[in-house]
Amino acid sequence: MASEASIVDGGFGRPGRLGWLAISVLLTLITTGGIYLLNHYVHLTYVTESGPRQSLRVLSWNIGKIYLPWESRAADRDLQHVAKVINDANPHVVALQEIRDATQLGRLLVALGPGWRGKVPKDAYDRRAALLVRLGCRFFDIPTSSGRTAQGAVVRLPSGRHVTFVSVHLDAFDPQRRLRQAEELIAGAQRWGNDELFLAGDLNFDPSLAASDSLDRRLYRFLASTLSDAGRDAGSTTIFSRRLDYVFYRSPRVRRARARVLRGRRINTMDHDPLLVEFELVTPER
Repeated sequence: MASEASIVDGGFGRPGRLGWLAISVLLTLITTGGIYLLNHYVHLTYVTESGPRQSLRVLSWNIGKIYLPWESRAADRDLQHVAKVINDANPHVVALQEIRDATQLGRLLVALGPGWRGKVPKDAYDRRAALLVRLGCRFFDIPTSSGRTAQGAVVRLPSGRHVTFVSVHLDAFDPQRRLRQAEELIAGAQRWGNDELFLAGDLNFDPSLAASDSLDRRLYRFLASTLSDAGRDAGSTTIFSRRLDYVFYRSPRVRRARARVLRGRRINTMDHDPLLVEFELVTPER
């Protein structure tokens, strides 16, 4: 009898070896069930608050050459290389600067292959900003009083919502003109009535090299007051270690933006590196 009691209750009302085993199994089941319920609850809460995620990749690149008064626009001989860099980066939207004209853009679209659409505006400058998209879109131009015209598009994302993209190339020599162009371009983009805006291109200034009271710092503050600078920490984008290329955005759907400068893609006398930004978007539940 004593030996039987020691197995069941240890002889003094405490669990024996079999009793402790049963308690251990029971606690394991309770813990496992609790963890399952907690994970299930957290998952449901996350989806309800954040919705499904979606990636949007934006590339900005000035494909022109080192500035020479007689010619610095993109070279036809470089178009196959430009197309390969774009396809390797696999963006949804590309903002290009220093395109010569619609004919040159057409050659690039052929080199890119099926699925791409693009447009470049006519303006008073011969180094133009083009926009290429491989999603559904409607293109529009944004002219400025200086004669510079930006290329815009309302783009339909796979989720069904629409966002506005603008490819820009600000004046290279006059900070007052740069500031006025930026103000007019932002106003022009906002007239399309979309609260989600992506502005990409060569802005021709580096705020880190500008004096605090300069027009270029004023320009940067103007843009950063309503837009986020996705490539702020990505580094320089041109020769001589200057950051002239940007992707600014305003969107409540952006959960995270990862930017990187694609080094080693310049050929011949190109002077800019491509800037690639991958946005992690969250689409709210309906």
